[in-house]
Amino acid sequence: MAKILSAFVALAIFAAVARSQPAVSLLIDNGYPSTGSIDLTTVLADVSTKKGQTFHFGSTYDTYDADQSWFDTAFATFYHHVVSENGCKWDATEPTQGVSDLTECLATQSFATTYDNSFRGHNTFWHEQTPTWLPGSFTADELVGTIIPQHVQQEIQGMGTSVTSWDVVNEVVGDGVTTGMTALECVQNKGDWPTVTSDGSGVPLVTDLSFVYAAFKTAYTYAGSSTRLAVNDYNTGGQDAKTACVISLVQSIQQNTSIPYDRLAIGFQSHLMASTGNFYTKEELATTFSTLAALGVNAMITEMDIEIGQNNTAYLRYQASIWGDYVDACLYASNCNEFINWDPRDDLSWRGVAAAATLFDASGNPKPAAYEVAARLQNYAAGNAEPCSTSSGTSVCTITGTGTTTTGTTTTTSTGGSTTTSISTTTTSSTGGSTGCVSALYGQCAGIGWTGCAECATGSTCTFLNDCELFILLLPMFELKAYLGKGY
Repeated sequence: MAKILSAFVALAIFAAVARSQPAVSLLIDNGYPSTGSIDLTTVLADVSTKKGQTFHFGSTYDTYDADQSWFDTAFATFYHHVVSENGCKWDATEPTQGVSDLTECLATQSFATTYDNSFRGHNTFWHEQTPTWLPGSFTADELVGTIIPQHVQQEIQGMGTSVTSWDVVNEVVGDGVTTGMTALECVQNKGDWPTVTSDGSGVPLVTDLSFVYAAFKTAYTYAGSSTRLAVNDYNTGGQDAKTACVISLVQSIQQNTSIPYDRLAIGFQSHLMASTGNFYTKEELATTFSTLAALGVNAMITEMDIEIGQNNTAYLRYQASIWGDYVDACLYASNCNEFINWDPRDDLSWRGVAAAATLFDASGNPKPAAYEVAARLQNYAAGNAEPCSTSSGTSVCTITGTGTTTTGTTTTTSTGGSTTTSISTTTTSSTGGSTGCVSALYGQCAGIGWTGCAECATGSTCTFLNDCELFILLLPMFELKAYLGKGY
């Protein structure tokens, strides 16, 4: 993501809507630290052990950023995964056609190595931040047959096989897509080079997805055997047309390149606003991640930041609740193992210091969101149950010292008028972790006199079926959403 605010930026984030922020309940209100320094070194190691593979949690870095001493500390203690914000993009890595220059990209990777951090690559193909010799007057055949494969090979081969993942193509799906579009239609909807010429005339150039396939085929040939290859895009993560388009594109890539699904990934950029309706809920993210897991595709949060309307306690707490929910969505998904926070502190944010969109303030001090993220990581590492969706507000989710309690309301209409039913969900967590006794879907999981299994199957929640009988039923999350009247 460029640091320069441009017309593109307006499309890259959810539209801002001025609304009051709901009161939220956080883990840091219930025994987890909310002051002092934060060292995640041991916690992230424990998270990785629990997930069964390394969990990469980090942020952006470029060698020209100021206050190097702060970076040294931050990436030795809090962040443990590095991506170059601008140093690995095409304009930096091939300023002269055919001549590879990985100076800045390698320097960022070297910084990561110094602090025993892992490193991911961003990005090999994007229609923005291209070198001056592009787009040029090249033909479709030249782009697909030579220019794109040569660039991808030079960069990926030059950076070595230890890179955890690459954003092979970045932001290729249009914002005006509709449900049911093919992968090609989704990309053509973008209306940018190289699907059309760069002169603004709209004349078609590459009329199929061959440029995407060429980039991925080359990346697969030269990347490490465990490196994940991603389609990275913004305004994605829920059950909407654009997310469906990105999933369709990944399926098309697999079908036309034979790259195994477990080597493919979707990067969910997640440039958000701390305003109701301007981010995806934890449940929406979980559903999307589950869809990808069924295919064998990896999910990643790749560019997380959350702009707040005012730099006050209410907004900072709301920001923390959203950030915590996104971290949870990744932690509790079997196929999400990379989480990148875009820009490490507010004064370096591409969205401007006033947006207060990162985990640390302009002086490098941790904000409530940083403490809440640390708490979510600690909670997961300890084997505790997943907290409820804190960004929903205290009317839906209240965290207590022993677990989480959620309350919701659904309204059903009958011939007699409107009937309101209160629905409560209770999840109890303990430091002992899983008991190993899991209730079957649609079976009882709690209630008066219940002594059977109380642990929920993955992707489900324990829900009151009848307030009078106090019989509690284990429902999948998507059915719970429908039951609450939220649709699906």
